[in-house]
Amino acid sequence: MAANLRELRRKIKGIQHIRQITRAMKMVATAKLRRIQRTVENSRRYQEELRRLLADVAQASIDVAHPYLQEREVRRVGVLVVGGDRGLCGAFNRQIEERAVEFIAAQSVPVEVIVVGRRMQRYADRHGFDVVSRHPAVEQADDPTIEQITGQVRSWYESGHVDLVQAVYARFDSLVKHPTVSEQLLPLSPQAFAEAVADAAGAPVEYIFEPPAAQLLAELLPRALEVEIAQILLTTQAADQAARMTAMTAATDNADEMIIGLTRSLNRARQEEITAELLDVVTGARALRS
Repeated sequence: MAANLRELRRKIKGIQHIRQITRAMKMVATAKLRRIQRTVENSRRYQEELRRLLADVAQASIDVAHPYLQEREVRRVGVLVVGGDRGLCGAFNRQIEERAVEFIAAQSVPVEVIVVGRRMQRYADRHGFDVVSRHPAVEQADDPTIEQITGQVRSWYESGHVDLVQAVYARFDSLVKHPTVSEQLLPLSPQAFAEAVADAAGAPVEYIFEPPAAQLLAELLPRALEVEIAQILLTTQAADQAARMTAMTAATDNADEMIIGLTRSLNRARQEEITAELLDVVTGARALRS
């Protein structure tokens, strides 16, 4: 019985230590999420306004033949796969991995990959992806990694090395909703500009452009690409922290339940031990009287 009590106390103490760790990780993830969430929301508003501006400019320069708007015969595909640097976030990284594998397996042409996040890097190595560059996860809007990745994607496409650029990432919609999506980065779709105009409130507005719309569009498209990539990198990190916060909350709650259950077992075992000792005392007293 004494050995059983010691074992229960040891388990309770061990789970209490684990609970302290999971609770601390939950608090860290919550703090990081709040910071990144503000950045993502600000970046998203800027992204939406830039899309509307591009839509207006594109309508005024429909005949412009910009390389970012031209669809080519696809002979090679580039994929930007964005994940997290760390684990302990449930199935977050696994879902991104599965979506990337699904997209790559569906291609009938060679595929090259830019990988963001240490977890994605290890996964890409295990599955033999043709990785052209590796980058750490991005948590700041002014991180130079954003400019590096944008430069690589532009060089990829402008040189004709790849004819299609796809992004696989997790989109942060809310604390509990962060779906994994596969989205085309290049070429940009003129239909998307038309949809942005259709979604904008109010009647269409006719603008007078200075410089001309075609020149303005040529300046805006590279900037729009950089904003899209920055939003992809930042929203994935927000989704990563949200998934980690959810996972650590569940782990902390499970630890609480286990501690309660083991404490009840410990109290029951102690009561049984005390009862057994009392019975021994009573039995001994009766034997002495007799």
